[in-house]
Parts: sequence; C-alpha cells; structure tokens
Amino acid sequence: MTSVMLPATKDEVAELRTLLQRPKHGRDMGQHLTLYAAHPIPEENDRGGRNANNWQMVVEGTVQDDWVNGLGNLHGAAAAWLVDQLTSAGLCRLATPTFWGPPMLGGVSIQLDMTYYNPAPAGTKIRIVVTIERMARTLANTRCDILDWDTGKRLASGTHAKAWRPAKM
Repeated sequence: MTSVMLPATKDEVAELRTLLQRPKHGRDMGQHLTLYAAHPIPEENDRGGRNANNWQMVVEGTVQDDWVNGLGNLHGAAAAWLVDQLTSAGLCRLATPTFWGPPMLGGVSIQLDMTYYNPAPAGTKIRIVVTIERMARTLANTRCDILDWDTGKRLASGTHAKAWRPAKM
C-alpha cells in the first residue's frame, strides 16, 4: 500500500458523515468528525474484491462536552464508539457489491479491544488514524489510533475484528 494519502473530497466527507449517522446511538458524534485524508481506494481485483491491506484514512474532530466522563475527559465508551464506527466506515469505503458489501455492509464485529493512554479533555482536537491491516474475503482486522492533533500524543487505540459473508443468491 502506498504511504501517500490524498486530501478528502467534499463527496468523501459527505459519505463518511452519512455512514456515521446510520446508527441511532452516537448519531450526534458523527457531525463533529471530518474525513481529512485517505489512501486512494484500490482498484477492484479479478475476484471482485480489493487488495486493501494497510489502507489508511485520517479523520479529524474535537472532543465534545457530551463525549466526556465525570472527570471531563474523553469517556472510554465514546472512544470505543469512534473505533467501532470509523473502522467500520473504512471497510464500507472499500466494499464492492461482492466484497464486504450489502446486505452485511462492513460486516459484523467479532472483537473490539481498547487501550487508553492519556486523558483528552473536552475541546481537544483529535486525529484518528484508521488502518485496515488485513481485509480478506470473510475476515478483516483493523486498528484505530486516537491522537492529540497538536502534539501527536496517543490518547487511545483499539483493534477491531469483523466478519462478513456474501449474500446468498
């Protein structure tokens, strides 16, 4: 995978916002996130999939007052929501009709593991780096790092495994 990321287009920003507003829980969180840059979408291969291992996208946002815990820092559940939704959005961006597409667009979670490193008070600008480490026919392994935009300090990270199966014809 190339290490060069391209700035997000207006259409790509709108697509991510649409994906993040699908679930009823956390719907308002998505309006505070913007796709910043991403690797180009790989061409569809001869099997109808994509060779997308190590594909990345970067999302920017700001920790909101309703994302924080009683101490005023990014709540663990809010960080887990970011990892879950943004890694899933990455898989959706890479889907084809026969590879991670409908009716199980983006697949289903089989594992989500979080690690929390540093507090992120409300108002902290964050950079979220999503990596699709491996995207095979029925299993994907993803990673998501939530960083302080200004310092690069890691705030939280998560790994997310998802399963998918094609629609029965």
